[in-house]
Amino acid sequence: MTTAILVLIFSWAAPVLGQDAHVEEALEDSVWTALEARINALGVAEVQASPLNPSRPKMKPSEVLQATALDQIPATSRIEALTALPGVDMVSNGAGTLRPVIRGLSGLRVATLFNGARIESQAWGEYHGIYLPEEGVQAVEVIRGPATLAYGSDAYGGVLNFIPKAPAAEQGRENRIGLSGFSATDGWQVTAATEKRSKTTFHSFRGGFKEQGDYRLPNGDHVQNSAYQQFFGQGSFGYIRPWGVIEGAYSSAYNTAGLIGYDGYQQTGDHLVTTSTRFSLGDWQVTPRISYQLNHRKEFDRIQEDQPGEGELELLALDISLRTLRWETILHREQSGGWSTTFGVQGFQANSQFDDDGTVELLFTPLIPTSSATENSAFAVFDRAIGQGGVQVSGRSDYRITTEDAPRTDWLNSLAAGAHWDLSEATTLRMSVARNERAPGLAELYSQGVHYCAYRFESGNRALQKEQSFNVESSLEWKPEWGRFEVALYQNTIANYVYIRPSGEAVDGWQVYTWEATDAQFNGGEASLQVRPADWKHLHADAVFSLVDARDRNGEALPLIPPATFRSTVGWANGSAGRLNGLFANVVWNHNRDASLLHAAAGGELSDVLAVNLSVQNLLNTEFIPTMSMLRELNIAEPGRNVRVQLVWKF
Repeated sequence: MTTAILVLIFSWAAPVLGQDAHVEEALEDSVWTALEARINALGVAEVQASPLNPSRPKMKPSEVLQATALDQIPATSRIEALTALPGVDMVSNGAGTLRPVIRGLSGLRVATLFNGARIESQAWGEYHGIYLPEEGVQAVEVIRGPATLAYGSDAYGGVLNFIPKAPAAEQGRENRIGLSGFSATDGWQVTAATEKRSKTTFHSFRGGFKEQGDYRLPNGDHVQNSAYQQFFGQGSFGYIRPWGVIEGAYSSAYNTAGLIGYDGYQQTGDHLVTTSTRFSLGDWQVTPRISYQLNHRKEFDRIQEDQPGEGELELLALDISLRTLRWETILHREQSGGWSTTFGVQGFQANSQFDDDGTVELLFTPLIPTSSATENSAFAVFDRAIGQGGVQVSGRSDYRITTEDAPRTDWLNSLAAGAHWDLSEATTLRMSVARNERAPGLAELYSQGVHYCAYRFESGNRALQKEQSFNVESSLEWKPEWGRFEVALYQNTIANYVYIRPSGEAVDGWQVYTWEATDAQFNGGEASLQVRPADWKHLHADAVFSLVDARDRNGEALPLIPPATFRSTVGWANGSAGRLNGLFANVVWNHNRDASLLHAAAGGELSDVLAVNLSVQNLLNTEFIPTMSMLRELNIAEPGRNVRVQLVWKF
């Protein structure tokens, strides 16, 4: 908490440190010019620092997908569209529930950022997903490998950075309304946004609602209790001052979804508030940030229509609230001679508990008892450009205290080093090595009760030791005039790898699953090809292949590891015809051991203010059950053919 107070003091002290009244107007223009450059930089597909946040270094260019590109991928949401990238998969549980998997790692090992703040959505649960608003996102950055060190010791699996929409390029107000329909669920979605920018301020307000019915299988039957509803609202603001920029945002999201295969349902609510400041202090760029999030999860063993009567207690199968306060200050400096230096201090305090306000009663003992985790961290990254290449060395140290009935302390130390060589103007070789440590989460340590949405009894393990990951990676990138080709190989050896597995026992009729640890090894590779013929500027072709093999110390395959997947896309983009602009069309073939699927999408701008997108998933109406589906044990297939129509009106 002391660190959080210092961050706030540092933020408010920034004007004193940086302002010069005699050149206020000139500096104001200079700051806005820098902001515009920051916005325009988003057009670059590969960057050496995180878009909109250059103080976050990476050992290699990340994968960045613009929101417009995500909308052109056949998918029901932008999160699902990320599976078009190599090494990215999703664990699905129906009812709009998706959990990212990056190179076979998921849960607490994958960090999700929105507006620069880390999202905590109780990701320890296999049946829990992440939810982020469709509106307000300009791009999504996927970071993998040793580059994740600056985002937390437990983020070594990867980082999904949802980059907020930048302020309007011109002063004035812009409004947007989006309407979408989905055939497989007879569902619909509406979103709205308004944003305004003046010379020294900018703000936005966004909201939306989605309602999906029970989804339809390829044979025409509906999957009962798979319907869900989602609602979100958010606002953001920014002040451009002579000494720098202040930004902040508030976001809330609510999700009500059925529990497929049973009569119950679940509700989740997220509230996030974050604020940050960016200013210069001599040669240093300084970015303090503080955020607070409340994630509240409820699970019911009854249908939604059976509400308690007046004066009756509400009976719940599960009720958990997770409150997380995070803070950080990052300093970044570019120096002559090719040197770049980044220092950061970070920390968080998380509390998990059952909020007993006297109006509810639990049917079972709380799954996770009241517990907390507090962590303070520091990291440093040093970059040096050398001739036709460069090197980067980084390290971080974390001190965590986890408490239920007695405190547990963990010192976590992580190191990473990488180098790249430009073998020619078009060819770059990269190699890196990283050692990361992760402390077990609250659920992994202290769970002892019924997890209703998973329909099982989960038992934590207080004897779990910290995970120790040793990752080696190499990649070769070739960028000829007609496109781009990249291949990467990696090996991640993890000691004390924590996972949940059935114990073969039962408690009161519930199958018992226990959190255990084993030594594991992840071997994998990725290859991607992009073809952009210079003579046919509208045509493009892409191919992606991902493979990961993960086994425990006995050579047994680990659960929920994605199968080898090949995905190819052939398309036509940026076309025009008469008054129609931005026309596109593409066909996608996705093949793995689960199924061979064909998808398609097309759309464009009908006028200066109206655009339409049309996509079809599972065009051939193939019946399949993915390896990564939590409904696999229930023998429930994925939706059949799903047509999505989206209209966007800007004014």
